[in-house]
Amino acid sequence: MIAVIVPAAGLGKRVGGKTPKQFLTLAGKPLLIWTLEAVQRVPEVDLIAVSVLPPYKALLHKWVEEYALKKVRIIVPGGDTRQESVKNALGALPEETEIVLVHDAARPLVSVEVIQRVIEVSRRHGAALAACPARDTIKEIENGKVVRTLPRERIYLAQTPQGASFPLLKKAFIQAEKDGFVGTDEASLLENLGVKIFVVSSPFTNFKVTTAEDLTLAEALLSQRP
Repeated sequence: MIAVIVPAAGLGKRVGGKTPKQFLTLAGKPLLIWTLEAVQRVPEVDLIAVSVLPPYKALLHKWVEEYALKKVRIIVPGGDTRQESVKNALGALPEETEIVLVHDAARPLVSVEVIQRVIEVSRRHGAALAACPARDTIKEIENGKVVRTLPRERIYLAQTPQGASFPLLKKAFIQAEKDGFVGTDEASLLENLGVKIFVVSSPFTNFKVTTAEDLTLAEALLSQRP
């Protein structure tokens, strides 16, 4: 069984406004629905688990029915951090789960092909993540000054989905808790465990909606979809 966890309990403060960004409407649909529909389209995905802020749980249940999101079978409360939200969903997955992917709620433009490749590479090597090759020259800065130029060909911007075998990802979360380690993504928890993570090249369009400018760009791109 292939499961995808979508942590959707963030507040999205950098976008501004009172409503978390994943519940804002873009091009006629809530941002979160665009993301869930993108994941549901992947034939290999059997189950989607969503962690959500408790006040939005009833609304999400309503949307699951309204948008026929049949693969969304688990909805759990989110935690104070992304790591806690993913952990809550991870604990609710059935034992027969083989591969788990985690995908940001605010990445609505992810392609079927990228998700399929992360599943394939996770199955083959144990762990994988989608990442976008750096397009600009990268400078390391310290105290407002350039320290050095990093080799662009070796720099990738981490995206999601990020995947691993179910036992391996559970082990990474257990170890992180023992170490008191809080990571910004699942790959960092796997790195903390000493796991080698393989990269699936992903386009810039799989960007995370983080700012008001991102919302504008995402809406423009989503409005072109059928």
